[in-house]
Amino acid sequence: MPNYDRQCPSCGTVALDCLEPVNTPDPICLCGAQTQRVWLTTPAVIPDSIPGGIEIAHGLCNADGTPHRYYSRSEMRDEARARGLFNRVEHIPARGSDKSPHTSRWI
Repeated sequence: MPNYDRQCPSCGTVALDCLEPVNTPDPICLCGAQTQRVWLTTPAVIPDSIPGGIEIAHGLCNADGTPHRYYSRSEMRDEARARGLFNRVEHIPARGSDKSPHTSRWI
């Protein structure tokens, strides 16, 4: 089900991110006018570029062991693939439990 924005052309009332099926009829506003589907917000897109770069000192560093600066996520991904490396996060529970002290909620 997609998210839509709704706006009343009469009073200007706005409802952002309305989760509704595509074929939903336009609802009636509190003022009595029929709302319209509008695009006021854009979906969040993570850019590939890293402004200023990120310096990696371990794993994806230079061959001589000095840190390497990457300016895009795709550049880091391609270098990791070329070296046979990959990102991996693994949940390992404590003995006799399905809970991990590293993934507990801290308040």
